[in-house]
Amino acid sequence: MNHEKILIVEDTDDIRQLLKLYLEAQGFQVVEAGTGEEGLTHFRKEQPDLVLLDIVLPDMDGYTLCRHIRSDSKVPIVFISCNTASGDIVRGLELGGDDYIEKPFDPAVVVARVHANLRRAPLARVRPQDAPSGDAPAAETIHIAGFEIDPQQLRVRDEEREIWLTVKEMQLLVHLATHPNQVFPPDQLYKEVWGSDSAGDTRTIFVHISSLRKKIETNAANPQYLLNIRGAGYLFKA
Repeated sequence: MNHEKILIVEDTDDIRQLLKLYLEAQGFQVVEAGTGEEGLTHFRKEQPDLVLLDIVLPDMDGYTLCRHIRSDSKVPIVFISCNTASGDIVRGLELGGDDYIEKPFDPAVVVARVHANLRRAPLARVRPQDAPSGDAPAAETIHIAGFEIDPQQLRVRDEEREIWLTVKEMQLLVHLATHPNQVFPPDQLYKEVWGSDSAGDTRTIFVHISSLRKKIETNAANPQYLLNIRGAGYLFKA
């Protein structure tokens, strides 16, 4: 039985009820909101473990709500939208979305993606009262190519600076850095980091790689560490 709480922010009642039906059948607790303001209020009050977020809402749009959530939380955000243009998807992910599902969708696939994002983002769901005690093992710090990668703190250090990452950026970096010089095709990266397959997910990988480059590379346009091997995939060069 799941105990995680899912916040659905969706203005179409039929879609919201369909998602609620499938999620509750899997044991999730479900909180509903039909507007952005209502969604923000429920988010702050209920502290959900994951947010399913529509973009087109009657007041503030999903992008604005995502920015509000990301200002103080790293909880997984999965966009669900009929906006399927690459620019819309890129914008949602760059604002801090962890995943993007296009409408129309299969509810069973949405549930699978919810499971995958929850399974892959435990740090995002640790609240202050649940933080590990001094006796609990912390995530192992990785030292590679002049970087100190601290998954527990979502922080990377080099000789000159501290770099703060989102949960999904950290998960992607850790996966690549713990397999240095190994090329991963985009679909394999998605499966291993996000935990499921879906058409169009290579755009999700591209956006997160681009964001990581801007943060850890000296020159994102000429990367030294996060390399794209044309026709093959991505690697972390060590």
